[in-house]
Amino acid sequence: MPSPLWDFALEKYRLPHVADLCIQLQDEHDASVCELLWTAWLADQGRQIDAQALADYRRLRQGLYLSIIRLRGARRLLELDPATRELGRQTRPLEIEAEKHLLAELEGLASQPLTGEPFHTLHKTRSVLGLEPNADAQRLYTQLAEQLALAGVQIDSSHKESP
Repeated sequence: MPSPLWDFALEKYRLPHVADLCIQLQDEHDASVCELLWTAWLADQGRQIDAQALADYRRLRQGLYLSIIRLRGARRLLELDPATRELGRQTRPLEIEAEKHLLAELEGLASQPLTGEPFHTLHKTRSVLGLEPNADAQRLYTQLAEQLALAGVQIDSSHKESP
């Protein structure tokens, strides 16, 4: 079943530097690649995440998030060993299907008009205290926004609403 968010995510993830930045944010700052791409998709439409809807969703679907994390971890470990590298590659389609499922569900979550920096809003939902991103995370979010902007994605609140 076609999904506008899935199509957007695939297209933008393939852009130069976008995948690397998403993965670096994931590995170093506990970001979700799916949530980063969803945030960019919403911003491109002049929308941003609804923090409460996302928090409720994460609580409800924590098993899906954990499954994606574990599938990715297992794949990465298997790919390190030449004897199991092919097995690791064979787990990738399952990991991708789980991410596709997550994106389909995120696409249906409530959102609100874009009023600030969307990646900051997303980052604060990951912090128990709602903290702003540290300098390194901020640098990565800025680089991701810049790379997406080069591809025509509107990431700031100056987005013009469609008639």
